[in-house]
Amino acid sequence: MTLKGLLFTIIIFTNLFFAHAQSSWKSPNYKYSVEIPYGFHKTKPIGQNVDFKAEKENSSILVVVKTLSAEYAAFNIWEMLGDLSTYGSEWEMGAREYMNDPKFLKYGTTSIDGKDTFWYDYTAESPKMYSKTYQTLKGRNVITFTLTSPTGQYNLYSSIWFRFKENIHL
Repeated sequence: MTLKGLLFTIIIFTNLFFAHAQSSWKSPNYKYSVEIPYGFHKTKPIGQNVDFKAEKENSSILVVVKTLSAEYAAFNIWEMLGDLSTYGSEWEMGAREYMNDPKFLKYGTTSIDGKDTFWYDYTAESPKMYSKTYQTLKGRNVITFTLTSPTGQYNLYSSIWFRFKENIHL
């Protein structure tokens, strides 16, 4: 078996294993629900606007919900984010206050439970972590899902993060 074939087999078996051992959690305040991946445990959310946190070893899932003032209620997610072509460089400048050597890698658009969603990936150093973030708008709430794993384990976690994203119910 080739290395590529072996990696494909490992990913398939990993997905089958994780697919059968999930638990769900529903936000009592914002009414969205998520599927907690196998091996992750819900921990106490600490920090302003943090609604949910789950961890497994050095990996985590964090959900932050910010309620917008009524004056922004008519805006969609794209109007809120502004110029996506400059988002990455602006994000990096602001993130330097909180992270060591943040690097904005890529971004795009997708859908979560039928809602327009912006996603982006970034890394940070000390420790070397890789994060995937999804931002969507539900009513006046901007909901941000950040999925983080050690950079060296991103390939393992990418299938878990994809399943997590596909099982968010807004």
